[in-house]
Amino acid sequence: MPLLDTLITTTTPAPPKIICYGSAGVGKTTLARDADALLIDCENGAGAIPGLTRTPFIKSWPEAFAWLSEIESAPPEGLQVIAIDTLDWLVMRIAEFVVMDLDKKSRGEVTNTLSSAHGGYFKAREIVQNIVSRELLPLLNAITDRGIAILLLAHATNTKMTTPEGFDVRLAGPDVPPWIAPIFIEWADCVLYASREADGTRVVTTEGTSTITAKNRYSLPPRLPLAWNDLINSIRHGVATDHASDAPATV
Repeated sequence: MPLLDTLITTTTPAPPKIICYGSAGVGKTTLARDADALLIDCENGAGAIPGLTRTPFIKSWPEAFAWLSEIESAPPEGLQVIAIDTLDWLVMRIAEFVVMDLDKKSRGEVTNTLSSAHGGYFKAREIVQNIVSRELLPLLNAITDRGIAILLLAHATNTKMTTPEGFDVRLAGPDVPPWIAPIFIEWADCVLYASREADGTRVVTTEGTSTITAKNRYSLPPRLPLAWNDLINSIRHGVATDHASDAPATV
């Protein structure tokens, strides 16, 4: 079959891939509970959330990979969402795997770091990036191919970023190292900042501002309640609207 015969000209809606980040206690894990998500517990801080289905505490990248692989190969019946709590701790598990398990010369050395592992010159960072881009994200994509949404929870931090125009700005963003964060932000369909309004209302910001890293591919309102039903209904509405706009025009 000629390659040109495989061109796609219609929309192909898929389960959303969401990053939701915010300060501790804002309600990120509760969002996963309300989504009826299976939570991959990399932080060991979800035990106080009632009604939440979660894995045992994930202590290493091989453990996380095994859980995600089993979910992809044999997902529990009716599973609609998996959540990772948190993305920053999962990245830490991957970094620990690279600098303390893969480096045969200093296996188990707690003083080993990303800058000194594998001969220095920050080569370990490249290996972490390879694991993320060649193993983690393809596995998460395979899970969405099963009809399961991905919810990556993360803490918030204030980081310096350089715009494409070359200007340095400070933005709230997910608390993952700046040399790995763009991979996740580009991959996600939504990057949402969870916060509290002055009256205590919990909301998510869905569009980037001069102080906040955020985006979405669904034409969401700039702000939504920090509630799974509101979020997923707005995503479905955005998908339906975009799908309708692809229909042939009539006269």
